[in-house]
Amino acid sequence: MHAFAGLGGGFGHTLAYIVINIDPVLLQVGPIAIHWYGLMYVVAISVALWVVLRYVMKLGIHDEQVWNVFLWTAIAGLIGGRLYYVIQQPDLLQHFILQPYNIIAVWNGGMAFFGAIFLGAATLFFVAPRYGISPWLAIDAGGLFAVIGQIFGRVGNIINGDIVGYAVTKGTITVPADTCATAPCLAYVSDPNIPWYATVYLNPHSFHAVSVPYQPAALYEIGLNLVMLFIIWQVRYMLPRMRAGYLFTLYLTLYAVSQIIVFFARDNVYTPFLGINGLKQAQWTAIFVLIFVVPALLLLARRYSGPWRYSAARPVPWPAGAKSEAALDEKVTPTPIASSSPAAEAVDLPPWQPVHPVGGQLRNLLGSTRPSRGAT
Repeated sequence: MHAFAGLGGGFGHTLAYIVINIDPVLLQVGPIAIHWYGLMYVVAISVALWVVLRYVMKLGIHDEQVWNVFLWTAIAGLIGGRLYYVIQQPDLLQHFILQPYNIIAVWNGGMAFFGAIFLGAATLFFVAPRYGISPWLAIDAGGLFAVIGQIFGRVGNIINGDIVGYAVTKGTITVPADTCATAPCLAYVSDPNIPWYATVYLNPHSFHAVSVPYQPAALYEIGLNLVMLFIIWQVRYMLPRMRAGYLFTLYLTLYAVSQIIVFFARDNVYTPFLGINGLKQAQWTAIFVLIFVVPALLLLARRYSGPWRYSAARPVPWPAGAKSEAALDEKVTPTPIASSSPAAEAVDLPPWQPVHPVGGQLRNLLGSTRPSRGAT
């Protein structure tokens, strides 16, 4: 098995550059190809959804509500991510407008996550109230979903080789012939002339040139995502209880900062703007988000949102119009019915004694021969 060749020597070996020989296509069944990239998207969505379901349950939201919102949001996120990638391409007219099939060819790589955030969050915000969920808490849960899903999605980028940093050498290098000669394979090669963090692709179907050591930009993003997740995880319940919407604002702030940082290492074209030539499209988008979107979200949340007061013990009323369990459990003090007549004085009566029934009725020594209506 070649999957982890060279990795079995333990930690005693010198750190070295990483060699990846994995075909982006995991499985080919006739004309149908299952890509690693698509598989990692499925894993990302599944794991993130599993975590979010447990998160919102503790905030008093029902599974049924989440499933109703999730489908629309997932579709919007995928469409937004793809379209935002497409419109940034220099060959937009020739490759996409004139060949619209390429717009949906996501298996060839190409998703801009800012687009997924924008359209996904907007859809979540407007759809959630239809299912009894606060739009502000909905986007909070969406931020948690995104930061978890991104980690697994970037693994697909590493396998594809479609997100890389700058090359660390001026050309190709010679990888030892016995290293990762057969796919799938992941190995390392000790070479004092190449930085230990570099990544070299050998599979001819990889998205970037083979035998060229690149900075592992996708791995950098995973590291930044883990830092973001650590921060968000600590305040995932505290911020919504301060004011719903703050958690998503924190996520968006951290993600924008991470993109400014990581794109200094990514091998993307520069986008001249405002006389500045040293930044890329994603960095300009991140700056726009930090200057305009984040302050706007904070102001809107302060104006229209409030502390989240529901919990697992006091859930959101669902279906619409139903009372929460907490409301049903509230003790109601019965109100005494006022008497319209003065209270009667206590009268000492002789003890009740049965007699033989006559005519099917019981008589006693005190009452009349006919019981009053309604007596029991």
